[in-house]
Amino acid sequence: MARDLYYHTLPARILHWVNAANIGLLTTTGLYIRDPETFPFFAGMDIARKIHFIAMYLIIYGILIRIYYSYVSQDYRELLFRIRDIKGFPALVKYYLFLSKELPDYGKYNPGQKFLYNLWAVLVFFQAFTGFALYFPNVSAGLTRMLGGPLLFRQVHFLLTWVFIVTVALHIYLSFLGGWTVVKSMITGYFPEGEHMQPSSEPAGISEKI
Repeated sequence: MARDLYYHTLPARILHWVNAANIGLLTTTGLYIRDPETFPFFAGMDIARKIHFIAMYLIIYGILIRIYYSYVSQDYRELLFRIRDIKGFPALVKYYLFLSKELPDYGKYNPGQKFLYNLWAVLVFFQAFTGFALYFPNVSAGLTRMLGGPLLFRQVHFLLTWVFIVTVALHIYLSFLGGWTVVKSMITGYFPEGEHMQPSSEPAGISEKI
């Protein structure tokens, strides 16, 4: 019988779900603020804006705390995307598309996961910057004009919203594609030794080292 490995610590799991909830709130409120008739998620603009900014502050704090926790727990060594990880993408893509039965031993996180997690951390701060500039136009008027103007900021802010929507949807899809044990590991913290963290194209009963 395979033993369970303690894969995700309690702080990492809490931050994961808190940040996930905040991204969901930011996305839905942001779409409503932009076009309340097309995205009627809330009862009014005032409440949508309040929720939007509360969620933005919370996710900024959440990302900063996660970065700090990565440093003190040393798991940044597994999470940090490095240039050398690029060479692992071709084999990973082939595996996700079921064109290959072999998954290289990437360690705890594959190159795609590392890139996505690092990308989200960076984009959150770009999104916050453009959002604050749009919400407080008098404070940032000079800087906004220098960087292209409020229209460009609004377009970038909206584009980044869809980057989050698409990448989060991809993350959820691949997590469920990997099986219930992958999803459950982010709840319990434990993952069966010898099973895939990624979707497997092998016949049932055949497993590789994580």
